[in-house]
Amino acid sequence: MNINDMLDSNSFLVNFEANSKKHVFEELTKLAETYTNIDSQILLENLTKREKLGSTAVGNGIAIPHANCLNLDEPKAFVAILSNSLDFNANDDQPIDIIFLLLAQNNGGSEHLQALALVSRLLRNKELTSKLRGCKTSESAFAVMSQSVHEEAA
Repeated sequence: MNINDMLDSNSFLVNFEANSKKHVFEELTKLAETYTNIDSQILLENLTKREKLGSTAVGNGIAIPHANCLNLDEPKAFVAILSNSLDFNANDDQPIDIIFLLLAQNNGGSEHLQALALVSRLLRNKELTSKLRGCKTSESAFAVMSQSVHEEAA
C-alpha cells in the first residue's frame, strides 16, 4: 500500500478558507461523497463521533481525522490545505492547516491501521509538509505527495 493508492489530484482542497473544524469536515465529506458514493452526512457523523473521543491533531499543524465506512473497497484519503489555521485542540497547542481525512473499510482488519501509519509517517516529513503548504493547486499537491512516495522508496 502506498499513498498513491489512496489519493489522486481530485482528493485535495487547496488554499481552502475554513471558518471552523466542522466547516472543513463538511467540505471534505462532500468531496469524499463525490468519489466514494458514501453519504456525506454519514461520514460527517462518523468523523464527529471520532473527534469527540479526542482530537485527531497529531502536531506540527496537522490533523488526521479518520473513520471506518461500509461499502468501501480500499482506503481513500482526502486532504484540505488551509489558507488559514484552525484550532483543533492539538496537544502541542498549534493551530492546524493540513487536514488529511482517511477513510477505511469496516472490517478492514489491519489495513486501516496500516493506512493510518503510512499517512502519519509521511506527514512527519517537515520538507513534505512545507511543500504542501506552498501548493496553489490540487495538481501540485498531488505531485508533491506522489514525489514523496518515490523519494521514500529510493
